[in-house]
Amino acid sequence: MKKSRVPHRTKSPRVVQELSRLAAGLAASGSRIEDAFWENRLAAKIHAQLRTGDDQNLEAALDQLYDTDPAAYSEFIYAIEAAIECTFLTRDDRSYDMLMFAVPVLTWSRFSIPSGPIAGPILANLRVQLQTHVLAADVRFALADCLFSPDQLPRGYHLTHELATRLWAAALTGERDLHMNPGQLAETGRFLSDTRYLLGAIATPQGNPMFRWQETDQAGSGPVGSKLSKEDILHEWQSHGVEVLRPLFQGCAFELLMPDGFFSAWRMADRLARPYSMHATIDFLQTTLNISPDSLRAVIAPFYDQWLEEYRVGFTLKDRDDVLYGIVWALVGDEDDNSDIVSQIEATLRECGVTHTTLLQTRFLLEYCEECGAPLFPNPDGEVVHAEFPEEGEVTPIHLH
Repeated sequence: MKKSRVPHRTKSPRVVQELSRLAAGLAASGSRIEDAFWENRLAAKIHAQLRTGDDQNLEAALDQLYDTDPAAYSEFIYAIEAAIECTFLTRDDRSYDMLMFAVPVLTWSRFSIPSGPIAGPILANLRVQLQTHVLAADVRFALADCLFSPDQLPRGYHLTHELATRLWAAALTGERDLHMNPGQLAETGRFLSDTRYLLGAIATPQGNPMFRWQETDQAGSGPVGSKLSKEDILHEWQSHGVEVLRPLFQGCAFELLMPDGFFSAWRMADRLARPYSMHATIDFLQTTLNISPDSLRAVIAPFYDQWLEEYRVGFTLKDRDDVLYGIVWALVGDEDDNSDIVSQIEATLRECGVTHTTLLQTRFLLEYCEECGAPLFPNPDGEVVHAEFPEEGEVTPIHLH
């Protein structure tokens, strides 16, 4: 997840070096017992940084490790995520495992995609469906009463940790869900296709399962020792959860994803949003312009900053060069120049019925419109241009039979 890097304090070289040293020790560990040694010390240092309300030292250590020790970088970023989304708390002399979780929703619409407060009856019904189909028996949990857009998620590690802390407290008491002040939420950008998030927290006695896929069926209809697969649970959750959310997503197509730990769910949504956005865009062009997908041409090009950041795909009519629309296929996780991203894009285009593609070999710089800030997209002539959707009547429609 990209973090805002707004400096609040001067970073400490000593702290940065100590964080890097601990992460490197964990990466080089040769046993589980040594893993625990480094993990405990690294977690303590990370928590100390989160309490300062500033991300400078964490970001600086990540930057240093990215350049010098990729294995330590991976260990460090997972340690930061664990410190943010997981903890152990005690209530009434009993210890609980705590987890901040997210439920991503992929959605698209020609109209506005909703975000913001969730009505009480819908939130209550969501609780029932989560408890019935996703969460393990007897867990305590709480939900935030808000449908978050990506713009409304906390910006920065310490702010995400602050929200997790509030959700943990709500889950542990089990008395009420977490109320979010709509006036404190950021404005939501308008896109054809986007992601929305439900956020919550789970509390369970230490060592007990949190999700149904961790349980064995000791008293249910299945044989002792059996359990439902994640695929089965996802199917049940989608079948019932979609109906609960439908009133929130009027005028939208949407796909409900699997609830999971906050960062895991975010990464899953980030990957799946790319082909979903491609399908949404082509469906939009097909229905709005009344054309068939094989009337379109897709122009694919790589875009770089210091390294490859994303591919952009410009859509034109097959016999024209002006770009009607474009999408950004961002690299996520450990993807880089060596990843076969183009094959993924082309396979998705074929699934959508677009068979005419042009791949440009030019290394384009990340360019945006100076007036509106929109990304510029490649055309068949190897130029980057503003996508200009035609006014009604400018395109002669192909009537489908």
